[in-house]
Amino acid sequence: EVCRYYSPTGLAAPYERQALIKLRHIAGDATLGHRLETYRDSFVYGGAPWDIPTALDLRKQQLQQLVKPGQINVKYSQGGVIDIEYAVQYLQVMHGHKRPSLRTPNTLQALAALVEAGLITRADGESLRKAYVFTRTLIDGLRMVRGNAKDLVLPPPDSEEFIFLARRVGYATDDWQAGARHLQADIEQHMKATQAFFERTFGPL
Repeated sequence: EVCRYYSPTGLAAPYERQALIKLRHIAGDATLGHRLETYRDSFVYGGAPWDIPTALDLRKQQLQQLVKPGQINVKYSQGGVIDIEYAVQYLQVMHGHKRPSLRTPNTLQALAALVEAGLITRADGESLRKAYVFTRTLIDGLRMVRGNAKDLVLPPPDSEEFIFLARRVGYATDDWQAGARHLQADIEQHMKATQAFFERTFGPL
């Protein structure tokens, strides 16, 4: 039943095909886990066309439903960590049938493989790598500051919470406000670079 659902003629939606990239065996029956990963590869990386318009429609829905006007969500806003992960995953699905090196659930490993395969430039690869590491650190900082994993909206840049966040993620200086301004500038730079790559590669949202 599962194999029928996750097949080129099955009912699985494009986003479900994309989500399977992250599937990996962790514990339990190793033989069964290997079989599932092998089947996953044949479905995800089987060479079936990737529906970019449908994928972008899903991303637009996320922006409309999960990002409030005037707020910056480190995960879901344009240029956030989702745009890095989705850009990498789109390219994995599109090219993984010919390039086994792309078939990894690890975003940074996949990004390095895309660069080595010549599918993205080294400059873009390094920009995305830095943005991914930076944004993941920022998300961890927000979770520590707020004590939960759900609220990933940046606090106002002139707030005490933002200053505390800056110190938490390594922007601690004698002038706390200067550290906060430095963090704000880095956030804008990384998110703009990520958004530019995403839209240049797949089209505007």
